[in-house]
Amino acid sequence: MKLDSSACFIFFSADELIRSNDSHFPFRQNSNFHYLTDLDEPGAALVLVNGESHLFVQDRDESREIWDGERYGADRAGGIFGTDEAHSFQEFFTKLPNLLKGATKVYYQLADSSDRDQRILKIIHESIPARGKGTLGNLPVYDPMPLVAELRIVKDIGEIKLIRKACSISARAHAHILKVAQVGMSEFELATELQYFMQKNGLREWGYTPIVAGGANATTLHYVRNNEVLKDGDLVLVDAGGENELYTADITQTFPVGKRFSEHQKKVYEKVLEVNQAITRIAKPGISYRSLHTEAVNMISDALKSLGIPLPEKESYRRYFPHGLGHYLGLDVHDVGIYQEQGKDFLLKPGMIMTNEPGLYFRGIETAYHGIGVRIEDDLLITDSGCENLTRELPRAVDEIESLRA
Repeated sequence: MKLDSSACFIFFSADELIRSNDSHFPFRQNSNFHYLTDLDEPGAALVLVNGESHLFVQDRDESREIWDGERYGADRAGGIFGTDEAHSFQEFFTKLPNLLKGATKVYYQLADSSDRDQRILKIIHESIPARGKGTLGNLPVYDPMPLVAELRIVKDIGEIKLIRKACSISARAHAHILKVAQVGMSEFELATELQYFMQKNGLREWGYTPIVAGGANATTLHYVRNNEVLKDGDLVLVDAGGENELYTADITQTFPVGKRFSEHQKKVYEKVLEVNQAITRIAKPGISYRSLHTEAVNMISDALKSLGIPLPEKESYRRYFPHGLGHYLGLDVHDVGIYQEQGKDFLLKPGMIMTNEPGLYFRGIETAYHGIGVRIEDDLLITDSGCENLTRELPRAVDEIESLRA
């Protein structure tokens, strides 16, 4: 990607969010800001202009640092984070007009009519006289997201190392709960076992809200209540991944609450596993996500027919497989990246990471499979010649699962 040297790019950190009056939610940096700076503080901004980087950070403040911890401060931030200049965040709006001089366009993601947006747009408008009023007009403002997404979609060696660790620990955490899950345990308790293993082994935070869905709860795609009791004879679907320096894993497994799959559960599970494994074999550079999804849909449709489920119309499979095959993975669980470009399917490239998560869900239908929900999700790194399953440490075969459950 080639950037316009006369453009000015403006990025802000995430804000702290109040949880309960004097308490905040754990701070999670804006993904783009983290990618560009690695700074883990709120109250910061980054300006890229004229080939230079300007980082604005909170001032050192002993009275606040007693409560919230040490800040980097402008004196140290530039050297630590490798920017050309570092300034106090208090100076951002006074320095921005000068930084805009010579710029022909601005890349800035507008928020929701915030005060900050209004102040920035006002500064952009007031820069007109210095540039020749009546000749050039307002500086055009563009969304920087497509440009940053183009950078983020292909992971470098360092990013792959971070995601590989997140995937390995998360996969082993899922294997752990295969051994400890018990009839009568709550969904929340099982989630706690999973979190304990991940945190003990180095993953501090969830990458997203976990799903622990016993029985028919598994037929609700984003079931996050996690408050019911696991019953013998049911399956439990667990969709959860840990985050390593903001890079996340995304794994789903489905297994019996008791010791063995029932006949009907096993049939559904093995059909979904066949799709998952087939996609892993064919995913490679030069193939599109759409073609992988189409292959999965064809296999799912054949699976449903073999299970005796009628599909009277072309799109009937959607009742049982209502979501896509997967998505990009990285700093966000549904990571940035395009699936089509100028009307053409975007092709996978080495260094991209995508999830592979076929599923079958039977709800609201009179059949022996009613109440069964199965999803099997792995994380695939596209390599030069194919793909690497980053979550392969989690046992998937029925006999392996039943052995651990026994």
